[in-house]
Amino acid sequence: MVQYFKDYYHNNSAKLPISVLFFVLAIVIFAVITDEVILEKEETIDFLVFKFFKRYIITDHLTPQMYMISQFSSVTLMKIAYPFLIGILLVFKYYRKAIFTFFAGVGGLALIYFMKMFFERARPLDPILYREESFSFPSGHATFSFIFYGTMAYFIWLTNLPKIWKIIAMTFLILLSLTIGFSRIYLHVHYASDVLGGFCLGYSWLFLMIYTFRRWFPLT
Repeated sequence: MVQYFKDYYHNNSAKLPISVLFFVLAIVIFAVITDEVILEKEETIDFLVFKFFKRYIITDHLTPQMYMISQFSSVTLMKIAYPFLIGILLVFKYYRKAIFTFFAGVGGLALIYFMKMFFERARPLDPILYREESFSFPSGHATFSFIFYGTMAYFIWLTNLPKIWKIIAMTFLILLSLTIGFSRIYLHVHYASDVLGGFCLGYSWLFLMIYTFRRWFPLT
């Protein structure tokens, strides 16, 4: 592994340290949230965020839009989107990308499920539109949006599109993922720490998937 990082560093001098830095940062943030918020029940910041949203952001006009954005990482949509993406990749004979997408999705789903079952954090009280029955930490929408749209962003980066179009497309997908997380806090179905923890979990898993495939099953 050390030799791989050395070789990869020579070919991607700026990319690797940044990616590893974000990976370590994501792990640290997730660990801090787990310790301070989930185990120690230090939820002051979460309630302050809710208070801020209620006072300055939540409006009757914005609520339907937040609900619609939230659906871009819903279980219903992901059940369609993942098989569709894998099917398209198989049709065009991108077999390794199809395998990558499958394991990224299945692994991410397993992580979310076991994390929720392990921590058993209750959902916020008084949701705006509807009540979620599953546990709250980490946010499945935030985790899965980062994995799914992050996978798409990574595939776009591997194409031969002009760099400016790659950046535009990847920025859009990342912002969409972040907005989905924002919508979950807005709708009062997740705490801010749930969403931030979900983003960290999603990024960490995607990073490990990309590292594994670049190391043993290059996609290009």
